Amino acid sequence: MLLACTVRMMLYETNLKSTFHANPDRANGCVEDIARNDAAVAQPHVAFFIRALDGGGAQRDAILLANSLSETGIRVSILTLLPEGRLRRLVADGVTVHHVRAKRLATAIIALRNAIRELKPTVLLSSEAAANLAAFAAVRLLPAKTQPRLVLREVTAPSIAKDLDPYLQNRLAFRLAGYVYSRASRVLTLTDGARRDLIVNFGVPAERISVMTSNAVIDPPTVARLALGETAAEKREKGLLLAIGRLSPEKDHLTLIEAFAGLHLRTPARLVIVGEGPMRPALEASIARLGLEDRITLAGATNDPFEWLLKADVLVSSSKFEGLGNVLIEALACGTAVVSTDCPYGPREVLEGGRLGRLVPVGDPKALSDAIALALTTPTDRAALRHAAEKHTARQAARCLITNLQLG
Repeated sequence: MLLACTVRMMLYETNLKSTFHANPDRANGCVEDIARNDAAVAQPHVAFFIRALDGGGAQRDAILLANSLSETGIRVSILTLLPEGRLRRLVADGVTVHHVRAKRLATAIIALRNAIRELKPTVLLSSEAAANLAAFAAVRLLPAKTQPRLVLREVTAPSIAKDLDPYLQNRLAFRLAGYVYSRASRVLTLTDGARRDLIVNFGVPAERISVMTSNAVIDPPTVARLALGETAAEKREKGLLLAIGRLSPEKDHLTLIEAFAGLHLRTPARLVIVGEGPMRPALEASIARLGLEDRITLAGATNDPFEWLLKADVLVSSSKFEGLGNVLIEALACGTAVVSTDCPYGPREVLEGGRLGRLVPVGDPKALSDAIALALTTPTDRAALRHAAEKHTARQAARCLITNLQLG
């Protein structure tokens, strides 16, 4: 229904011009020039559309970004279909939450339009393909003079996610990504790879896209917590390998388990996989087939990845694709060594081409096993890793967003 509604809008749409005009030679980073909307600059009000106050990294970092933006004195609201999800506790007191009364994104367009019309935000910021499509449709149903600037965050690897995203609604929404993103006021990507992908494979004009050089991964309480941890004695479990992520095909935990099977006989180690999802039965079967029940633990989901990361020797990511790889940043913030697949697009950028962690080909258990073995026997410069993660605090990401949107 959402897809059909947007297609109908495409067929009847007039050719509207964006209120943003960026300098294409300065499209990356936080220092580009974006034309001001004078009325918006006077009293900015940013509304975040978050499908639900539940979910994973895309929802969590949007909330942390909203919180830190609110700290600067900018009025911030969150529009959501599920206001009482498990992430609700993260929302700061200064951020107002508004319930968009619809059960699904496919039926939320009118309710979202009404909420936008009531709140009158300067900017509507959305993340994820399906939510971005709904936000676009809702804004286009408003009179042109009352439309907020529409800023869409692309939080994954678009060309791969259009076929492999675990959610059908996102896979369908990517069919219209080129059309929708080309007509947004602004598109923000988390990596330069995603920016190039949108330009080359979806036809989005380069001047419309900026790369957020900071993402809201580490919130202020965690910054303080980790700072205290730096002065404490290390309490890591030697040989503890950790993987954190949804148990779904794109995370490719089956390859990780195979890599561990080739590792544990030559190197004392155990593996803990933190997360929950539809691949649990397949992973349990693989672990049993390889006789690794006493060496691999499926620990379930957690609200506190840092508790695990501060114990682990090495964080391992075996993903087929990533939007950025927030868990890699969380590991760096804890001073934990990282081994990751060199998947599109985040790990290479987060790990600075391999300087901050080892990169291996996707789907190669032997290469993954060898890299983990090397990481376990090589001293880790934990201070350097922690320093590298500092650019991904929520407050730094908020400053980056303010500069990108000329809200200051």
